[in-house]
Amino acid sequence: MKASIFAALIVGGAVIANSAQAQTQESEPAKASGPEYQLFLMGDEMALCSSMAWTHCNDTDWLDGDSMRTDRYINLSDNYVKPMLDDDLWPAHRHETRDDVKMAIEILYERMRSEVVPERSFQEEFTRRATRHLYDSLSEREWNLIVDHLEMPAPKGKHDTARINLTKVRAKRDILQAMLVQADQVRSGDDMPRIAIAAAGARDPITAAEPFISAFVSLGAEVRWLPIDAAVNTAQRTGKCDDLDEIREEELGTWKRARVFPNQHKQQLEFCKAPLQGAKIIDWADAVLIVGNEPNLVRKAFLDPLSQPTDLMTSIYLKMRANKLVVGATSDAMNAMTARSMVASGTSAEALRAGAIAGEAPPFACNKDDSCPRNMNAESTTYHPLGGVGLLSQATLDGQFAELGRHGRLLRVAATTNTQLAVGIDTRTALAVNVLNGNFKVLGERGVFFGIGAQQTETAVAATFHYLVGGASGQMTDNSVRNIKLAEGEGVVQEQPTTRFLNNRGMVDSLRLLCQKRDSFNLVQNEFRLMVVGDESTKRQKAGGECQVTDARIGVSWQPETW
Repeated sequence: MKASIFAALIVGGAVIANSAQAQTQESEPAKASGPEYQLFLMGDEMALCSSMAWTHCNDTDWLDGDSMRTDRYINLSDNYVKPMLDDDLWPAHRHETRDDVKMAIEILYERMRSEVVPERSFQEEFTRRATRHLYDSLSEREWNLIVDHLEMPAPKGKHDTARINLTKVRAKRDILQAMLVQADQVRSGDDMPRIAIAAAGARDPITAAEPFISAFVSLGAEVRWLPIDAAVNTAQRTGKCDDLDEIREEELGTWKRARVFPNQHKQQLEFCKAPLQGAKIIDWADAVLIVGNEPNLVRKAFLDPLSQPTDLMTSIYLKMRANKLVVGATSDAMNAMTARSMVASGTSAEALRAGAIAGEAPPFACNKDDSCPRNMNAESTTYHPLGGVGLLSQATLDGQFAELGRHGRLLRVAATTNTQLAVGIDTRTALAVNVLNGNFKVLGERGVFFGIGAQQTETAVAATFHYLVGGASGQMTDNSVRNIKLAEGEGVVQEQPTTRFLNNRGMVDSLRLLCQKRDSFNLVQNEFRLMVVGDESTKRQKAGGECQVTDARIGVSWQPETW
């Protein structure tokens, strides 16, 4: 029965888009002076080649441990270990686990015969032999609690130094360069562009900001750190700036940052006590880049508890709308740029099984320490009904899209909230948007999914969709995409194809069948089914190894009784 309802939902006229809105004529360029695109939505976390992330580098000969920070160092002495074992940091039902951690650290010390070890070595040893089971049982909060407490102060004068030109993934270099070009147009290229970096979507904002600051400096920009995050906003709003390090524990789940980064902590403290400093940095800047993987942290950094924008957020919004500021956001922090309902967490499988829940995201791996909120699990799909920070008015957003098979969760949130346009952006890809007229361009190696008019049953979601790859352009309205110009050329990366669509690129890979004169395909993964249908209104065009389509239809369903 459910299978027939699912099929009807996909092919029914209710989700067939008005093909007249998908004209393939080129959008008119913006006539206003200043940048052509004010908003860069990056579906990738944009991890760069740096001295702390050398696995992302094409070459490591440039690394210099004498002048650069190359690792976090862990101290296994009692001075570091004992505070981490405090009863107040571990819920009563996890005290036995805490005691196991104490024993594990003693075992690791015996293995490594050193009080001070690199974090990489500490983690490698923790995941071996007798301590592996304990490692697997720890929640993300518990592991962060351990490492943060054991982390030694960062060496003075040494920083996480990035080399953008040595980053393995060319698309990342191209996307950042494209943003820099737009920032350069704010003041007509008279001086070096000015970039402010805010790691508001990161659990550890100080660590996350450093490589991006270094990267933009290497590209010729003038760069400042915008030291706002959820903890700073809370401390500033409540007049408790002197308690900032303790507030970080509650708001960010980080510990001992004042000890590890004393200079940056002092900067944040000064920023917290000077409420006008944020607006002054925005007034100075030509662009702001917001990095991180937690959209809820971005909301908490730039909004108050009533979801009203802070003065800093208002400054960003007004300057961007005046075409005097470019804003970029990475990965899931990008989700928070929307004014529509904000996707906060979850998997497609759980979205199809249990629907989308209005509320805060559950803690990552909360099933391991029994910290999941009532009626939620670690994979629950959640959304914030009041939206994000409001920089993009037309659509709900989702990042790392095809790679994590997020079609089901994005369309479920869109259907639940009656949001007409939902946009998913792949890794190695960005969507550059003119927020004044809706014009956009796809940048990078992969693609962007536009879901239109999502509808749902209890166990299925469906929508009309377009999938456009790097080089494509068009215009977003409040309920559609129009003036589409498909990409041409060979710039799209060809991946080894897969049919797994719940947590991988199976849906995008299988689109190639539509460019091979097929009008439909079905994929099955466990208890879930994906169906894509095209017809005479569907336009298809190859670009590199991928297939672009407009006005096709997608449906994803959970069908447990058929297996």
